[in-house]
Amino acid sequence: MGSFYIAVFRMFSLLRKSATQGRLRRWPIVVTLLDQFKELVRGGVLPRPKAWVRIQSGLSKGMWMQICLPDEASLWRGEHEPDVQNAISGALRPGAVFYDVGAHVGTMTLGTARLVGDAGRVFAFDGDPENIERLLLNRERNGFQAQIRIVHRVVWSRTVTDGISFRRGSRAGSHGGVEADGNRPVLGSGELITVPAITLDDFIAAGAPSPQLIKIDVEGGECEVLRGGDRLFAVQRPWIIVEVHHAQAADLITVWLGEHQYRGNWKIPVESFPRRLFAWPAEQDGEAWIRGRLDQNQAQGASGASATPMLS
Repeated sequence: MGSFYIAVFRMFSLLRKSATQGRLRRWPIVVTLLDQFKELVRGGVLPRPKAWVRIQSGLSKGMWMQICLPDEASLWRGEHEPDVQNAISGALRPGAVFYDVGAHVGTMTLGTARLVGDAGRVFAFDGDPENIERLLLNRERNGFQAQIRIVHRVVWSRTVTDGISFRRGSRAGSHGGVEADGNRPVLGSGELITVPAITLDDFIAAGAPSPQLIKIDVEGGECEVLRGGDRLFAVQRPWIIVEVHHAQAADLITVWLGEHQYRGNWKIPVESFPRRLFAWPAEQDGEAWIRGRLDQNQAQGASGASATPMLS
């Protein structure tokens, strides 16, 4: 079944490309039928399979990943959040430590493990048990057992060893988040489960190495993650990439930046949210990071040379 769906989606991609280039004007029904096929899968009329694919471009190009079709087709193409991929590749070098908070199934985790190499470490945090299962499979398939540590905990403003409420996404494998302390995940409409929570400071105090770069994508609880790292941000001063999902979080994080003497660059889409923040300590030259990477296209960001500062 997985091979059949892969073949169909390969055909879909080729035909879509042909349609946009004007070569299928005579047969628009073909593209229409493929669109209808995708909607049948999304609507549950047809099964939603998991399939092993090799990422076609971007930070994790060439890596094996188990994805759900059709919802995660963009992960297969390597098109997910190209600005984040470029920022990561511009910031890290061999030997660095990276925290992927809200790692999902490893879109950024896998490619980053290749960037930091044998001497580096990647810590992938996620609360959803299915995401953890696929992170483990993806790590094993790509041989990154030494570089990647997978942590089945949510990162929060307080450590709760016996668990905190976590709302899963509406579909298996989709994004969820903590539903506590007044926070409700933006895309969380599935099952409510309990997952252990830990702060960044407590995780490091337990023996983990401090990161040079942190990516945070937790569906609305971003400021709670930052609040749990006061010692980390005061002393080690890592760079940060944050996906911010609503105006309240954006306002709180803006205040946080001033309090912790961080500067940032906001990438705001037409629809306003979610938006991304790329932030760095005020005493460092994060502007070069932004100039060197965020204005490049995905292909340049994944393979082009750059004189921008790198973290180790």
